[in-house]
Amino acid sequence: MGSDKAGVGSGISETGKCILKLFRKRLCPEFVRDEDLILLTSPWEEADYRVGIYLYDIQDHSVMTTAEIPVSDTLRRFPPKAVELSYLVFCNETHRFGGVQREQIQTVLNEIVRTVYDNPEIERKEGECVFLSFLRENVEFKIRLWGSFNRPLQPAVYLKAAPVLIESGRLRSAGRVQEREYQVEKKEEGE
Repeated sequence: MGSDKAGVGSGISETGKCILKLFRKRLCPEFVRDEDLILLTSPWEEADYRVGIYLYDIQDHSVMTTAEIPVSDTLRRFPPKAVELSYLVFCNETHRFGGVQREQIQTVLNEIVRTVYDNPEIERKEGECVFLSFLRENVEFKIRLWGSFNRPLQPAVYLKAAPVLIESGRLRSAGRVQEREYQVEKKEEGE
C-alpha cells in the first residue's frame, strides 16, 4: 500500500468555489452590485463585502458507498470519502459605505433562498453533482454559533452541500491477469 497525493483534487475547495460562482451569477448585479462583494469569508472578517459564505462544519456522509478507482493496470486508488458540508450564507451588516439597511438585507436573503431552491443541484466537475439543501438549525445552535464569532445572532441561510467526494491519496497494487487458459472438452455420450 502506498500514498500518492499528486493528482488528488480538493473536493471541499472546489465545492466552495462552485457555490460562490452560483451566488455571484444569481445575485449580481441586480441585488449585489459587484461580484467581488460576494466572498468565501467568515462573519468576523473586517473586509468590504455584502454577502459572505462560510463553511462551518464537515460531517461524514456514510449513506453513500463508493468503489476503488483504477489508476493504471496495476494500481487502484482507495474509494473516495463522502462528506457533507454545512455553510452559513449571510449579509455583512457592517459593510463600509454606510452598511446595509434591514430592507436590503431581507431582499438579498430572499434571493439567496430563491437561488438555493431553484438550484438544488450543482455540477462540481465532469458529471459529479453536489446537492444543496436547507438546514433546519435550532435557535440555540444559531446563538452559540454566532456567539463563537463574537457576533450577535443575525438572519442567515444555513445550507448543506452533499455528497462531496474527497479523493483518497492511498493506492494499492492490483495484480493484473497476465494469461488465461481455457480448456474445452467434448463430452462423450453416456458419460
